[in-house]
Amino acid sequence: ERSMGTLFNDTDSTESKLTSSNNDKSKEIEDLYTDKIRDGQWFWNTNTEQIFSEDSTIVAVGHASAKSIVPLELLRYIYLQPHDRIYDPKTHTISYLQTRTYLPVKSLPPKEKKRILVTGGAGFVGSHLVDRLMLMGHEVIVIDNFFTGRKNNVAHWIGHPSFELIRHDVVDPFLIEVDQIYHLACPASPPHYQYNPIKTVKTSVMGTINMLGLAKRVYGDPEEHPQAETYWGNVNPIGPRACYDEGKRVAETLTYAYMNQDCVDVRVARIFNTFGPRMNANDGRVVSNFIMQALKGEDLTIYGDGYQTRSFQYVHDLVDGLILLMNTDYKEPINLGNPDEYTIREFAELIINEVNTSCNIKTLPAPKDDPKKRRPDITRAEQILGWKPRWPVKQGIGETVKYFQRQLEAGLI
Repeated sequence: ERSMGTLFNDTDSTESKLTSSNNDKSKEIEDLYTDKIRDGQWFWNTNTEQIFSEDSTIVAVGHASAKSIVPLELLRYIYLQPHDRIYDPKTHTISYLQTRTYLPVKSLPPKEKKRILVTGGAGFVGSHLVDRLMLMGHEVIVIDNFFTGRKNNVAHWIGHPSFELIRHDVVDPFLIEVDQIYHLACPASPPHYQYNPIKTVKTSVMGTINMLGLAKRVYGDPEEHPQAETYWGNVNPIGPRACYDEGKRVAETLTYAYMNQDCVDVRVARIFNTFGPRMNANDGRVVSNFIMQALKGEDLTIYGDGYQTRSFQYVHDLVDGLILLMNTDYKEPINLGNPDEYTIREFAELIINEVNTSCNIKTLPAPKDDPKKRRPDITRAEQILGWKPRWPVKQGIGETVKYFQRQLEAGLI
């Protein structure tokens, strides 16, 4: 058991220009957490740095060692709150509201407050990282070309004194003084990276030369299972996935070349399949495809026999890992993923049950170079970072389904 006062710093309501409604909401959430821990309804696990309820439901994300703990309800309030718009389904029109409110952010001493650049910060993973960094009290600059990212993902921070959004393509040089760079810019879904493979390679290679940030997964269709960081991959260099896979491998090579030659301080995260709120509903990835088909009462489409395996991690777990990695001195690549494997067919059935629908499953031919298995070895992350996935896949799917339901109701997808 631990006092919540050590987990959530005082908030800076002056700098954030808060309205009383949002300020009260944040105070209400923090008071709720404090009361429930004091009364023994919620518990603090000092080994896993995790706050959970009596039924083991996760109620906060982040790690105390990285000062990144944030109440889950605060994040839900961001991505499940009504948007500053009113959608009329009869006329298919949208009316925008002019009010602008911000959630309270931590007030950090100048020595602790960092200026952080997030490339691809309006995308799926990037926007969740931005939320966490903002709530932690840092100054965040996002650059995004909005090819796959969406301004709506970070619209709730626009105008905040500690936030800046810049439309820019990482292929072109960008000069700015910052303390940290999270390089997340690159289309990651098959329809997007196959639509413009040259652009995908340029983003990975030239974007990394310009940013020298983080590299993602590089394994292709692995011959080693599970894949450790020392496994170099089995990739078809001329297949339809090559623009993505080879681009990431070259990006890693460039990153370490700059580290060895120019002493650039780097971290490399190899990110495995990730899902959660703000996924693009039409990005062609299995989670969003299945959820949208289930919500619409359509048959779920499986490519191949459905017995190929994947490991799915919830986005909050990934953000925890990225922040922990950035705040260590470890230079070697680290896998961030969930080692629990599901067949695609099992995953489809899980979503059907979560949506509570009677959809059927239909199969289509598998795409070329589709990996048969993908599962990370996260031993290094556990030993170096003290990180491992906390979110059960079922609970993450429930959160993601709620998000897509809200988006459908608001006419946003």
